[in-house]
Amino acid sequence: MARIDWGYPNDKAISAMNAYGMGDAVIGKPEGTTQAAYDSWMAYYHEHGRNSRYGTGVNLEGWKNQVRAEHPEWIEAREWYDKNILDTDGWKNLVKTYKDRITDPSNVKPPAFTDQSDWIDESKTPKNSGFKPPAIDPTFKGDTASTSGVAVNTAALKWFAEDVLGSITGAGNILLTTADKLSAIDPRPGAFARAEVLRQAIVGATAQDGGVKGDMKDMLVNMNTALLAVQTALLKMATEYENLEELNALTTDKLSEIMGDSFNGLDNLKTYGQKVVKTDGN
Repeated sequence: MARIDWGYPNDKAISAMNAYGMGDAVIGKPEGTTQAAYDSWMAYYHEHGRNSRYGTGVNLEGWKNQVRAEHPEWIEAREWYDKNILDTDGWKNLVKTYKDRITDPSNVKPPAFTDQSDWIDESKTPKNSGFKPPAIDPTFKGDTASTSGVAVNTAALKWFAEDVLGSITGAGNILLTTADKLSAIDPRPGAFARAEVLRQAIVGATAQDGGVKGDMKDMLVNMNTALLAVQTALLKMATEYENLEELNALTTDKLSEIMGDSFNGLDNLKTYGQKVVKTDGN
């Protein structure tokens, strides 16, 4: 699931928080007013921008004069847009308001009451996670004579790439199958506000926010992609450098050239696991 960057105004973030709807509520206008004002301005901008290089001659006041008689509410909506979307501090406050609202228990509506039993029969609950590590022989059995027992040669690179990485990446192996299993997770901790906030933190509060479950699925899929890139790079290195002397002669720059993209993919995994959710509304 694509992650949303809340650091600046962008279509995904604006849509996820229904920012234009928030604007309508603040100025007390019908739902869709701010969106209509934005659409009108963009149409005006594109029409008049063709007559000036890069559109720099488009005048906001000209648009206001054009719509003022028929849609004065659009001008008010546009002023809210300027202060809360285009302005850096305004955007930060808008995002904070949105995040506070969706995680504050006082604003969370738990599911309606049902008399259907939701208790768990512990006698039917698995006593362990069911996790089975991939069957990988941890011992490299290649020729280590030339390295006095230290298996850092081209054969070892191929073994690690094919036997180790090949056993955990790709369809049917642990990374992607675990990501698939996460789809079944749907906790129901209880029909009260704080429990619902906790549930949303796990499974996501909106279609754009996958919660901890979505974050973990993304991480597993991207880890699979990154390790496949490592595998490709190691096999390339093992092919290009046929003996230990050539391998040891690799410069740092050459190593970075070969492994660069795969290292970047692994480094990007540090962006996951950053989600913080409070259930007390503070």
